[in-house]
Amino acid sequence: MKIGFAGFAGLSLLFFPLAAAAHGTMEVPISRVYACYKEGPESPKSAACKAVVQAGGTQPLYDWNEVNQGQANGDHARLVRDGAICAGGRSKYAGLDLPGQDWPATTIVPDASGRFPFVFHATAVHAARYVDFYITRDGWNPAAPLKWADLARFASVSSPKAVDHRFRMNVQLPAGKTGRHVIFAIWQRSDSPEAFYSCSDVRIAAIGGATPPVSWDEAGQVVARADLPAGSTATLRVFDAAGRDVARHAVTLSAATGKAAKWPATLAKAVNDASSIFRIGVLGTSGANVTVTPVASATANRVYRSSRHPGHGYEIDIDTPATGGGGTGGSGTWQEGTSYRVGQAVTHQGRTYRCLQAHTAYVGAGWTPSTTPALWQPAG
Repeated sequence: MKIGFAGFAGLSLLFFPLAAAAHGTMEVPISRVYACYKEGPESPKSAACKAVVQAGGTQPLYDWNEVNQGQANGDHARLVRDGAICAGGRSKYAGLDLPGQDWPATTIVPDASGRFPFVFHATAVHAARYVDFYITRDGWNPAAPLKWADLARFASVSSPKAVDHRFRMNVQLPAGKTGRHVIFAIWQRSDSPEAFYSCSDVRIAAIGGATPPVSWDEAGQVVARADLPAGSTATLRVFDAAGRDVARHAVTLSAATGKAAKWPATLAKAVNDASSIFRIGVLGTSGANVTVTPVASATANRVYRSSRHPGHGYEIDIDTPATGGGGTGGSGTWQEGTSYRVGQAVTHQGRTYRCLQAHTAYVGAGWTPSTTPALWQPAG
């Protein structure tokens, strides 16, 4: 944990899985609701996620793992109506079905046999009867509301087992499918009639020629929620399967490179130039090769791990120059990935809270001030 004292204040973005008391959504390729949550419910970056908040407020994004129907029991078409498919038929999540939005898309590259490793993040692991996968048909109109007739089921995985709160499913993609599509997934529980739904926007790349010597598997996302002041340091730390530090790649940022749309790409270039384990950027192809290219964006860069190093993990640390001494001041908007000290005040959903225990609000943990009274109490 990195806590601010005189000199440097720390911010730690941790990407190992942590459980929260909720349910789940597709993580790879990332679902619409999870992508918007990671952008930050209070200040989303993409036009699509801003439209989601405008349509339904921030609460649907804080409840990203609750796009469900409690009594589905396989009867999905009846409960999830046309035009509300990405919302799982719930008006609360209507913003996820806004047509014509330029939804951020994940580039996915199938392997030589046409398969892709999907990852469903189950923050509460329920027994699964099946996970069904659908994809938009060729000629689907993204400017119109998504309908069942636009979708074709291409795979069903029976009774998948979760490891570290993830269902990992290597699924055969439809032959010849390339370009922009929506993948709709249904997680039907076996211990309850409840089902969960997600829409992931994807761009399917085609590989020509021989099988690539190395494949790159998505391991996370870099989201810059704010500009960083000059003198800040961004560091990607690499750990082996036993959790031991094996490498670190750091960049010191200027006022220009510290902009939210710039520092992820600056860090990415340093990582890509030096690391054989991780790459940061946007996935693509060049002939038979898979490429990962940094882009100037606050949200588009993803972290990819080499298939040769499947057990490795990473952490991104951000150190910002302190503007004063330590202490318990520093009111600001609460956000994931930040370390908080006892007595520190933050705002969240229009209220002010004060920190009761020093901690890091790990990405994906869901430790919001409004839902974790052990860590936060209302201030006034």
